Amino acid sequence: MAPSLSYKLSAVLSGHSSDARALAAQGNDLLVSGSHDGTGRIWKREGPNEFAQDNVLVGHKGAVRVVTIVPPTTDSPNGLVATGGADNVICLWDPTDFAQPAMKLTGHSGSISALAASCDGKTIVSGSWDSTAKVWVDGVCTHTLVGHQHTVWAVLVLDDGSVITGSADKSICLWVNGQIKQTFSGHTDCVRALALLPGGNRFASASNDTTVRIWSMDGKCQAVLHGHSSFIYALSVLPDGAIVSGGEDRTARVWRDGKLAHTIFVPSTSVWDIAALDNGDIACGTSDGLVRIFTRDKARAASAGDAVHFAEANAAFMMSKKTIQDFHPSMVRERDQLSSPGETNEQVIFVRSGSFVEVYQWEQDSGKWIQVGQVSDAAGQAAKKKFDGKEYDYVFDVDIQEGAPPLKLPFNATENPYTAAQKFLEKNGLSLEHLDTVADFITKNADGVTLGDSQQQSYADPFTGGSRYVPNQAANSSGAAGGYGDPFTGGNRYVPSGGGGGSASTDYVPPSEYVLSKQGNVSAIIKKLTEFNFLIAQDAAASPMAFEDAQMQSIKSMEALSDASFVVTEDMYKSLLHAALKWPKDKRFPALDLLRLVIVFSRLPALSQPEGKSLVECVGEAAGIFELPPNALAKQDEINLMMGVRALSNAFATKEGGDLVWADHAKIIEALEDSWMKTTNKNLVTAVSNLYLNLAIAATKKNDDDGGLNILSAASRFLNVTNSADAQLRLVNVFGVLSTKFQLCKDSARILGDTTIVILGINGGSDAVKDAAKQVGTFLSA
Repeated sequence: MAPSLSYKLSAVLSGHSSDARALAAQGNDLLVSGSHDGTGRIWKREGPNEFAQDNVLVGHKGAVRVVTIVPPTTDSPNGLVATGGADNVICLWDPTDFAQPAMKLTGHSGSISALAASCDGKTIVSGSWDSTAKVWVDGVCTHTLVGHQHTVWAVLVLDDGSVITGSADKSICLWVNGQIKQTFSGHTDCVRALALLPGGNRFASASNDTTVRIWSMDGKCQAVLHGHSSFIYALSVLPDGAIVSGGEDRTARVWRDGKLAHTIFVPSTSVWDIAALDNGDIACGTSDGLVRIFTRDKARAASAGDAVHFAEANAAFMMSKKTIQDFHPSMVRERDQLSSPGETNEQVIFVRSGSFVEVYQWEQDSGKWIQVGQVSDAAGQAAKKKFDGKEYDYVFDVDIQEGAPPLKLPFNATENPYTAAQKFLEKNGLSLEHLDTVADFITKNADGVTLGDSQQQSYADPFTGGSRYVPNQAANSSGAAGGYGDPFTGGNRYVPSGGGGGSASTDYVPPSEYVLSKQGNVSAIIKKLTEFNFLIAQDAAASPMAFEDAQMQSIKSMEALSDASFVVTEDMYKSLLHAALKWPKDKRFPALDLLRLVIVFSRLPALSQPEGKSLVECVGEAAGIFELPPNALAKQDEINLMMGVRALSNAFATKEGGDLVWADHAKIIEALEDSWMKTTNKNLVTAVSNLYLNLAIAATKKNDDDGGLNILSAASRFLNVTNSADAQLRLVNVFGVLSTKFQLCKDSARILGDTTIVILGINGGSDAVKDAAKQVGTFLSA
């Protein structure tokens, strides 16, 4: 079977709860990953397009930043897995017993940022934020390589025992017996990755300057590869000698003979690491916590469902024009361009679509243009701030110490917070030990926008382009994000709405406004409905359920839904319900997504009773809310349920809709009981917790303490088991909302959740959770 001309998705490895920062591969069937969630994970192949998690490595106090596989030796006949963490420690793991590290290597005074092992397995080299590299032989440090001025981001071990290092000081050094023998100069920004090329006499380097360079061992740069439009974080080499790079422009790129051969887009802001498998497949660790494997072998291609899910997430991914190299409005073409074939395989074009620009890539195999993203300016700020001659969405004042002038921290909403944090620290000569602190500070205080990294922790929602809702009103009301706390001093340089990030206060003010999900790309939703309608019409068994022409026209007319003057008609609503209720389950989610938005912008769904069914009955039936299976949810059920729960939350946008949901709140809570235990979909978990928060607020407005107690009981069971920071924040606020209104709920909250809330005040999933839990806990104990 001839290989595909382009790389296609093969498998998705889901398990990490934060960025998949590190990858290593052994053969065709084993991968090791490391994550900001503090774990390493072992993945083994179970089929042509399927990997399963085999072990979880828990041994670091903090993020696992790098991993490598150490070949077998006489002393370690099974080889070793090495992980390096933010705790400055290297853990060595025996593959026969992953219960605890077989050995720990200590000596660095900063986070471990690079690891490599020699081919004979006897030598390990580490790089660190302490600006040194260390050579370890049989667990003993034989050399500390001192010479770089900043973090050592990359290391290589050559067959003769010499070492190559790449650093944030822009230099690359070749070391022999602990001494610098050769310096390689040419990169104009941090060197982030190194890879040895076949033959052993050349290597590749990658940099924040967006280039890949090819070097001979005598210090000569033989080629400079241009193509990436942002930082490059990772390099690997395929069995045929091709170079693979990945970085901040959400792509993995394959280079052959000095030319760009393939570009793979992923629905995530960053490709943090890359590992090449022996069969030529490419594994990518990304900022949404997933590891994705891509292949050109059709026998290993992903299932049709996974491929569609991936394509939809890619198409909906929102990117800034600033991340596209040399982007200019003149590059944007009209939609009729999509009817003409591409000039070359994987050619990328930009096509105008309303207020957005869509990105398409030509796929020679299928002869189609495939949408791989959307382009728009950063959201959430009406006016840009200027700093150093450039425009930014935010420019924060950061106090380093009392009496010293504040430093400026610029940030754009589509940047990775870690990237902005790193640039800030390096520019101001500050220790990279503060990287997580500053990144968390940015994430918490860049309020009201979808951050490029933190919003893509799992597959992006179809059509909306986002992974989770940022609860501005709830966060501000609870004091979690009212102003910004300085990441170094803990003080507030500027507090726009009172409150701050300091100690908990007994003056807890609960959120009082409903949290609604109003964001959505209506054009993309209608486009998907049109596509599904065509597929249904082609299916002999399902064709009677396809839209009639008038129904399809009604759906298309809703493209102006968000316009203040637009009126949803009965025909439009009935057409939408037809798709939501009658179409096959795997085709319903765009109808449910559009229904979610219609409920926000129109009273009609709450007032209408088609076939005698209320809004709650229609949404419940379409999403399967009242017929959940006893065990784990299938993927299509997760998506439908998520959309349905969001629709019920949005019903509180109108008094009539809120009254309907409240009337059935006991039935809804009973139906959703334990739903959070049947899924790993973070967006679904967040949606359910958001509905509970809205129900709690409704209970206070209805002055119904019995109803509030029912909600509180369900929320306590949910809160005791969830590790989702978004869900924790909402559920803690459920306790706060109900306890401040009803003495009965306050007394019950002390019994049901006092211990949990105290624990969350210490170990909550985010600073916002900790702050809210401290405030609610203080109120409950008062």
